[in-house]
Amino acid sequence: MSKVSYRFKLMLILLGLVVALQASSYIATRVVIRDAVVEEAYRELERGSELFSQLMQTRAQQLAQSVSVLTDDFGFKEAVATADRATIRSVLVNHAARIQADMALVLDDNRQLVASSMNLPAEQYQLLRQLEPVSVDSGSRYSLVVINGTLYQFVLSPIMAPLQIGTAGIGFEIDETLSAHLQKLTDLEVSFVADVAGQPSYLSGTLTSEARNQLMAEKPFAHSGEQSVWRAGDMLNSVVVLAQTPQLVSAVLQVPLAHALKPFAVLDTQLLTLAFSFFVGAGLIAMFLARSVTRPVRELAGVARKIADGHYGSPVRVYGGDEFTDLAQAFTRMQTAIAEREQEILYQAEHDSLTDLANRSQVFPRLHQTIDTCQAAGQQLVVMVVDIYKFTQINDTLSPETGDRVLRAVGGHLEALVGEQGRALRLGSDEFLLLMPVAGAAQALEFTEQVVRQFDRTLHLDETDIKIELNMGYAVFPEQGESAELLLRRANLALNQARQSHEFVCRYRSGWDEDHLRRLQLFADFKQALLNDEISLYYQPKIDPRQREHVGAEALIRWVHPEFGFVNPEEFIAVIESAGQISLLTRWVIRTAVKQVQQLRAQGIELTMSINLSALDLLEDDLHSYISKLLHEHELPSRCLCLEITESAIMQEAERSMANIQRLHELGLLISIDDYGTGYSSLSQMKRLPVTELKIDKSFVLDLDSNEDDRQIVKSTIELGHTLGLSVTAEGVETEQSRDWLVANGCDILQGYLYSKPVPAREFGHWLERYLRGGDI
Repeated sequence: MSKVSYRFKLMLILLGLVVALQASSYIATRVVIRDAVVEEAYRELERGSELFSQLMQTRAQQLAQSVSVLTDDFGFKEAVATADRATIRSVLVNHAARIQADMALVLDDNRQLVASSMNLPAEQYQLLRQLEPVSVDSGSRYSLVVINGTLYQFVLSPIMAPLQIGTAGIGFEIDETLSAHLQKLTDLEVSFVADVAGQPSYLSGTLTSEARNQLMAEKPFAHSGEQSVWRAGDMLNSVVVLAQTPQLVSAVLQVPLAHALKPFAVLDTQLLTLAFSFFVGAGLIAMFLARSVTRPVRELAGVARKIADGHYGSPVRVYGGDEFTDLAQAFTRMQTAIAEREQEILYQAEHDSLTDLANRSQVFPRLHQTIDTCQAAGQQLVVMVVDIYKFTQINDTLSPETGDRVLRAVGGHLEALVGEQGRALRLGSDEFLLLMPVAGAAQALEFTEQVVRQFDRTLHLDETDIKIELNMGYAVFPEQGESAELLLRRANLALNQARQSHEFVCRYRSGWDEDHLRRLQLFADFKQALLNDEISLYYQPKIDPRQREHVGAEALIRWVHPEFGFVNPEEFIAVIESAGQISLLTRWVIRTAVKQVQQLRAQGIELTMSINLSALDLLEDDLHSYISKLLHEHELPSRCLCLEITESAIMQEAERSMANIQRLHELGLLISIDDYGTGYSSLSQMKRLPVTELKIDKSFVLDLDSNEDDRQIVKSTIELGHTLGLSVTAEGVETEQSRDWLVANGCDILQGYLYSKPVPAREFGHWLERYLRGGDI
């Protein structure tokens, strides 16, 4: 007997259609019944509205009898006829109290108030004049009136003696008690609303404050047709107009849909129970049928889960028809192919495609593993970070392909150096990591020397021979750290030191970690320090020894850190510059210095303020527009600023720097070459710069009294500057002898402690005042 095919078994799934049919039947039945219940609720609300109207009419008729008792009283008529207001008011108060009315009053023939049981201003009763007048023919009339914000049901009746001598009125307040009574009789929520001076007002009712707000938002007067019915949210509403004049007063009757649907809940539960029972029955049948249908699928799913967990050796055996046999064979072929591809992908994920070394993702796993191995064996571990010196030049000068060959060759040599005992990894770009177990400090030193010797020769790359130099920094476990993270960080710190000091090989030294953390802390605190005024500008005067009125200043940054105290500007500027934040600091300095110049000009003091720019500032293409905008905002001339630039700064991206310096010069700013003599710029390059000043570095000025070489250099620089048509400034002037020699040799501007150390803005202002008055400095 042939096996039943999976296609036939799959048809049994159509049993699910029965479940879908039952669900749709339940939903349709529920919707039809619910709509019928809601429609009946509408009709009940209409009947309730009619009952409410009858109740209000009946109450008005009862109130009319109370008024007739008053108007038939002979003493009352006599008091009205004689206009005895005191007697009238006394009768009104007593009668109102006897029938539990809230207000009683008498109007004259002109419907002006004669007396009232309540002490209200006369203007509060003016609305009564708008009511239709009553007479012996009309009999009593009733209406709803809002007086002083309170809704009253008034009954007015003529006072006859025997002709009409006035009108008596009795008012009953429609309050929450009456609303609750009407709610009990009609089984509806009752609300009385009025249109008072064009504004809808909720007067009384049985609703909560939240429901009242919702009702008024629905604008019930928009539905004020005769017993209009509408639905809003979960409420059915009906409006019954009670009065048109003197105000539009209506009663809003409501019934919650939940209340109307309450009888439907039992039927709904029965329908739901029936549907659920059918679901359970159908589910049991489906489970029984699916058990035989899905057994092969479950077996294949089990194999798939094992494959997903990385187990590719499980045999796939399925009994259930030809289709499943074919599928099982396909699964077997698939898991073999997946296993092969996974091994390849895993290898590629963990290894560098260029050098075939383990990549950065394996740094910490392999570092942890090697540390554990060394610890168990009682060995030390050299953790060395290596990079190729001037690798960027190799890429740029030769070609990226040559750079790739260099990386492959270096990686191969490093892997051979560490052998099977150690590990070599590529961190990225031109950086590598070496992990080498050693017996002690002597073997660690021998290993580093071996690395140096390995690359102290020319590399043969196809047809190209290249001399490669390496920068190496290393730390030793456990002496310089026991955790992988700490060892790697300290090895990187050593590498940075090797790069800066050009030592090529550097071992981590105690204290570098603290310096690194200090730099990180300075960078983290920098922006907040600007906001907290921890960073400020100090000013050091620049003096023209021949003309006292020609005075300038240099703006210098000072940072008093709350934890580190005074921080050397060279230290934190280097940190900020390396983090790419120097532009933020420079623009703050320029902005602050410009404000200081403006304040001094307001005091009648004009000077030129010198500001230092870094190499990165010269690469900011919009710096000139920023300065121009600042000067325009503060109404300052361009020549009030002098920008000091070091020779070395110009050498970085020289063409772009020169272009931006030219833009600053065209703006009218003065340009100064700072620390002249310490850089490597040529005279030909100096001639290209739009410079107005040379500034001699203080290292040549401090020992002018005793150093003949310094005097020759300074004298030559002064002559060179004057030959080029430049002003020459000497900084570091601290003695009178140095000052006299500089003046005698033609130096134009002097700056140094002889005149003043850098001081805060307020103190600098006082110094300027004394100096310009001719006082001692």
